[in-house]
Amino acid sequence: MRRRSRLVAAALSWLLLLCLLGLPPAGAAPASQADLQKFLSRFEAYAEKNRRAFGVPGLSMAVVAGDKLVLLKGLGVTALGGGRPVDGDTIFQIGSTSKAFTAAMVAIAADEKKLAWDDRVIEHLPGFLMQDPWVTREFLVKDLMAQHTGLAPHAGELQALFGFGPAHMVASLAHLSPVTSFRSAFAYQNIPFLAAARMVSRLSGLDYAQFLERKIWQPLGMSRTSLPRSGLAQGDNVTRLHRREKGKTVLLPRDWPYQDWIYLFGPAGGINSTARDMAQWLRLNINRGEVEGKRLISAANVEFMHTPATPVKVDLADGALAQYCQAWVYERHGASPTMVWHNGDTSVNHAMIAVLPEAKAGLVMLSNLGGVDMLDNLARYFRDLWGGLEPPDYCAEYLAKLKEADGKSELPPRPKSPLPPQPLERYVGRYANPVYETANVALKGAGLEMTLGPRRVRMELVPWDRDRFLARDPADPEMLNFLVSFEIGGKGLVERFRASGLENEGGGLFRRLP
Repeated sequence: MRRRSRLVAAALSWLLLLCLLGLPPAGAAPASQADLQKFLSRFEAYAEKNRRAFGVPGLSMAVVAGDKLVLLKGLGVTALGGGRPVDGDTIFQIGSTSKAFTAAMVAIAADEKKLAWDDRVIEHLPGFLMQDPWVTREFLVKDLMAQHTGLAPHAGELQALFGFGPAHMVASLAHLSPVTSFRSAFAYQNIPFLAAARMVSRLSGLDYAQFLERKIWQPLGMSRTSLPRSGLAQGDNVTRLHRREKGKTVLLPRDWPYQDWIYLFGPAGGINSTARDMAQWLRLNINRGEVEGKRLISAANVEFMHTPATPVKVDLADGALAQYCQAWVYERHGASPTMVWHNGDTSVNHAMIAVLPEAKAGLVMLSNLGGVDMLDNLARYFRDLWGGLEPPDYCAEYLAKLKEADGKSELPPRPKSPLPPQPLERYVGRYANPVYETANVALKGAGLEMTLGPRRVRMELVPWDRDRFLARDPADPEMLNFLVSFEIGGKGLVERFRASGLENEGGGLFRRLP
């Protein structure tokens, strides 16, 4: 995760600030309705200012204080240059904030005595397999969602872009090479959440969507929340998909070929929802598993989901501490209130949910611009302001860094005098990898094309330098591109290729088949 925050605390001016803002001491709720409205007005103005500054077409947000929804607001529109006004019922992709629902599935199964957090995964999911047999044997249920697997960050995730399904991705864990010792370091993952959902589904007899519908969404009245099988839900009040390209917001077409990849990651990031519905989820977490007298999750298990497990960031000089829990992040920062939060980015939508446990307050925000962490910084502004502090301009600091990064490529620079490739016929053939299965390299016109995955993604291979090619999907080269390096064997023939960025996934090695 790339999360940045700094705090400027002015202790001597704190009491004066409280008088000016009408805000209470840190961690407490505003003392009166007038104080609360003043707080909400200031936060809303800051959100709208930055929505415009970042080029976010639309934003929906909800604030809960105690057990009440005190703000439900839409800003902007569902589509760049048009669309309808966003409101509290506009449907967005919520990305990795879906993970907390998967953790809640496990918590409910624990409440029902179907499993325990300290059970070994193989006791409930016999086919579960990591590359290291000891890790397979010792992997506990709680390890699935604590982000300390020992794998490289985001390992195996490219599979979804090629159309590999959840069962295949869980099985691929056996071929993902660790880069650290098990439980020794934080590294963000998605695939273990798929294993967690499969485990609970096996125990309950309900698939992921059915389980959530019956045990969480229906009891909470989350009627516009879903896990669709293909693409964002249809309807009038549904957001469009946008991303940032070269510093500008771009509206993607309705037939964008990658609009459904996130739904293959359902338990890790595939839910669609609204600010109104997510406010109900926020209430459940603020009130430790109970809403309007209905106990859905035990208080003990909600506490466990919010309990730190894996250090993410520690900066003692700055008073910063962030730790990953069970699909939540526990964050302390100087004099600010504790914040338990998670964000989600689908590359085309962004979401943020934050709980201030001491204040029994929280915030959820959904936007239709992916790849931009504006909402995360809005949440930190909200946290400080609620705590009676004068926040730094988190969003302005982040926007400056975002602009600095615009246009920078993640690919290495191409040599100034690249060598031409061998005759292209020499690279043609079928190549196999234990994770990505078979890649077919064939001639197409005057060049090469590689076909890969269940979606049969056709990537053009653009000469880069001698036996290296840039593999990219011409339908969307921004979404899918990486370097492919062909290797020559002892007989002078092309025997294999390696894909950059996949070094820990079967070695990133594709061996030529006879």
